[in-house]
Amino acid sequence: MLFDNYGRPLNSLRIQVNAVCNFKCFFCHMEGTEENAEHLSPEEIEEVVRIASLKGVNRIKFTGGEPLIRRDLEEIITRTRKHIKGDISLTTNGFFLESRAKSLKEAGLDRINISLHSLHKNRFRIITGNEGISSVEKGIDAALEAGLKPVKINFVVLNGLNTDEIDEMMMFAAEKGAILQFIEYETDRNGENTEDFRRYHYDLRNIEKRLKDKIVGVSYNSLHHRKKYRVNLGSREVEVELVMPMRNPDFCNNCTRLRVTSKGQFQTCLNRKDQVFSFRGEKNIEKIMEEAVKAREPYWR
Repeated sequence: MLFDNYGRPLNSLRIQVNAVCNFKCFFCHMEGTEENAEHLSPEEIEEVVRIASLKGVNRIKFTGGEPLIRRDLEEIITRTRKHIKGDISLTTNGFFLESRAKSLKEAGLDRINISLHSLHKNRFRIITGNEGISSVEKGIDAALEAGLKPVKINFVVLNGLNTDEIDEMMMFAAEKGAILQFIEYETDRNGENTEDFRRYHYDLRNIEKRLKDKIVGVSYNSLHHRKKYRVNLGSREVEVELVMPMRNPDFCNNCTRLRVTSKGQFQTCLNRKDQVFSFRGEKNIEKIMEEAVKAREPYWR
């Protein structure tokens, strides 16, 4: 297994299969890259996964852009499963998911994260620039039916825009049998000064305070040491995760992930555009991966 200079092991790759999306969420970080038309072939992705697996990586997360824009995503997952015995997951906006949830499961996908930042049609359109809220909800149902469990619903909390939906989202997730992830609006140090961030950033500790009397169990996700709460809603219980990366050294100190961009680069951190290591077309990918891991450092510390 590879370790960086801060003693953090590498056990996970976050692979950006494309950098285009049919949604236009204003807060999207596009995995730390700019929108572009480049992507790695299934064979190129398999080779990176094969090498990483020999170095101790046993978890893969596929992201975009919107990964389901790629028609060969099932092939990519099948090739990945040949080398990864552990967890293979996917983050998607869910728009195209209804017709492909079953084939993704059959290809070897274990679980899925589906972004849903509002339950209200007009607000959903304002946030995403898309009218497809019903398609997303059908995608959630299809994922559950296909056995892509746990299904996690990603809800980026936006101050004054969807903060009044917190209780509604918890009940929605509980009724679906899904896990709800409240996600903090994230940016780098420079982005903290932008108008959008100052306007919409919401401190998730406020949610912790609101849930205090309803929490019946607490645990931690090993990745980023994220808090997971079991919340009693009266008639039901729901599992809630709080993803709080901003100025959070504990979050960074427990990061065990290396990013792979759609251009064929290892990127050490979402917020470190100055630390990218190109491997596409290179023969010694293993050495380049080792260099990238050694360059990793906690962004917030």
